[in-house]
Amino acid sequence: MAAPPPAIPPTMKAIVIESIAAGSSLQIVPTPEVHAGSVICQSLVTYISASIASRLRPSKDEPYFTHPLPFSPGGYFISRVVAVGPDATKLKVGQLVLNECFVRGRDDTDVQILWGFFEGHTPASKKLAADYWRNAGQAEYFRSPLENTWALDESRLCGSPSDGGLGYTISELITIPISCVAYGGLRAVDLKAGETIVVSPATGHFSMTAVAIATAIGANVVAVSRNAERLNKLKDIFPLIKTVVPTGDVAKDTQAIVAAGGYADVFADISPPTATGSKHLESCIGAVKQYGRICLMGGRADAVIPVNYATMVFKNLTIRGSFMYEREDVKGLIKLAESGRLAIGAIGGFPILAKIPLERYEEALTEAEKDFGMEGIVTVVRG
Repeated sequence: MAAPPPAIPPTMKAIVIESIAAGSSLQIVPTPEVHAGSVICQSLVTYISASIASRLRPSKDEPYFTHPLPFSPGGYFISRVVAVGPDATKLKVGQLVLNECFVRGRDDTDVQILWGFFEGHTPASKKLAADYWRNAGQAEYFRSPLENTWALDESRLCGSPSDGGLGYTISELITIPISCVAYGGLRAVDLKAGETIVVSPATGHFSMTAVAIATAIGANVVAVSRNAERLNKLKDIFPLIKTVVPTGDVAKDTQAIVAAGGYADVFADISPPTATGSKHLESCIGAVKQYGRICLMGGRADAVIPVNYATMVFKNLTIRGSFMYEREDVKGLIKLAESGRLAIGAIGGFPILAKIPLERYEEALTEAEKDFGMEGIVTVVRG
C-alpha cells in the first residue's frame, strides 16, 4: 500500500482554458480548499477520449460543449485523497479513488453537468457548473464531489496475484471509469447472464467496454463493426464472442447477425457522431427478438430512429435512451472489477498507449483526437 500523500502545497500547477479558441495554458494557481460535500484529491492518471479532446477545440462541423470560462478541464481520473470534508463518512486521506464526471444537483438530480467539459443546457445546470464545479481535475490537485469520488480496493486491484491481488497497475485502473457509461446502459435494459446482446459499433473505446462488461456478466455477445482487423483483435481478447462485419445491405446484415448469435435479447448502440447515417441501426434492430430491448448510448445526430412502427408493435420492442449512468451503477461496476471478472487494462483491450505529463496537455489532446480505438488509450499522468 502506498504511503500517505505529503502535505498539500498552497499553490499548484493546473491547466486553465481562458477560451476555446486560445487553447490551454499551464498556470500556477491556488490549491483548492476542502469544503463540506467534497474531498481534495491528488491526480495520478487521467483518461482523455477523442470526444472530450474534440470538444475542447473550435469546430466548424460540431459546436463544442460549452463551459464557463475560464476553467480547468476534466475527464475520468484515478487519484489519491489528500483531504476530506467534515461530512465525509467513508473516504479517508491516503485512499486510492476513482473520480467520475457525471455531477448532479444535490437538491435536484435532474440538473446535470459533465464536470470539466459540459455545463448542460439549463440555467440551473449552468449555475452549478459556474458557481462551484467550474474546475475539474487537469491539475496537480482538485476538489471532487463526495458523490463522484469512489474508494477502490487498492490491495485487491493492484496487489500481487500471489497475495490475492489482480496485479493491475494504477494506470490500468482508468479503464474502470471509462466503463461507467456502458455499464449504466446495460443495467438500464437489464441485461442478464445467458442472454444474447448485439453491440455495435463494437471496436471503439466506449463500445469495447460494453463487450467486456457483457462478457463479464455472462451474456452471449455478437460484436458488429466495419473494422474487420479490430474485430479480429477483439475476438482474440474475448474468444467466446461472435463477430459480424456489416456490408451496408440491411437485409443481408440482419441475416448475418442472426446467423452468428440467433435473435438477440438486447441491442446496445454506442455510435460516435461519425456513424451518423450508418445502416447498422436498421440491421441490428432487425435482429432483436420478441420483447427485445434496445439501448441507445451513442452520439449520432440522426433526426429519427430507423425502426418500423408495425415492427415495434408486433415485436413488443422497448427502446431506451441512456445518458451516462446512475450512482448505483458506479458501485456495481467497481464490484465487478474488484471481483476479477471484468477484464480491464491491457488484458481487457486497453493498453496504455501514451503517458503524457500535465505540462504537455495540448500534446495529449492532439494524440487523443486521433482516436486509436483498440490500439490503446492516451492518459495524462502526474509528472
